[in-house]
Amino acid sequence: MKKIFALLSAFVLCSSLSLAQSENKLQIGAGVGFTNHFFKGDSITYPIPVLDIRYDDFYVSGIAMGYDMYSEDDFTLSLFLNPFDGFPIKGSKLDHGYRTIDERKPQVAVGMVLSYNLNFYDMTAVVAFSGGERGVKGSARIIKPYKVTDNFTLIPSFGASIYSSNYVDYYFGIDSNELGGKITDTYSPDTAYSLGLSLAAEYYLNDKITLLAFLSADRFSSEIGDSPIIDNNKLIMVGAGVKYSF
Repeated sequence: MKKIFALLSAFVLCSSLSLAQSENKLQIGAGVGFTNHFFKGDSITYPIPVLDIRYDDFYVSGIAMGYDMYSEDDFTLSLFLNPFDGFPIKGSKLDHGYRTIDERKPQVAVGMVLSYNLNFYDMTAVVAFSGGERGVKGSARIIKPYKVTDNFTLIPSFGASIYSSNYVDYYFGIDSNELGGKITDTYSPDTAYSLGLSLAAEYYLNDKITLLAFLSADRFSSEIGDSPIIDNNKLIMVGAGVKYSF
């Protein structure tokens, strides 16, 4: 389940953006996601729980918990906690020849996210910054929902992320004690970035049941793509599921 947390972030995007931030709600569901091979030998099918809860200024969205500190009509500033940030991986799950690596564990990250309605073309800008004991990252994204019909909404977005050198080195670097098999050299990457596009969709069957789907593609810079344990510097994700509103 190495990339399930990245999948969850993308999946929650399509389950929450089309609803007003101020609504109290309780929504749960499940889905399945698929990816290409990002790590060497990484499996490509994952279950995805869907959890979307809001009560006043508190919320749970996917695996993140947060609190809206300040909110106006077009502006929201929130604190959040993500207990499973990062790119966790176990050597035993990689291809033969790459299993000498130590386990990369998720980190508990805390951060802030700013959401701002741009007031033209109904676009929203989202900027986030978070960090933990294994490093920090920042991201920015532009989101543009399209209400195709009363029951069907499409949500395309474009974004970029930057990862600190400590973050990249922990998840993608290679120490001398990990050499063996097909890993013949140490690797100490520096700060890295990624660019990504995504398309999410919601279809409301009725007042209670909503069908969900998403497709996303991210391209990582050479600092990550050149890691000996990375098979492809492009991470493509697709998923579908259903949620129930109480």
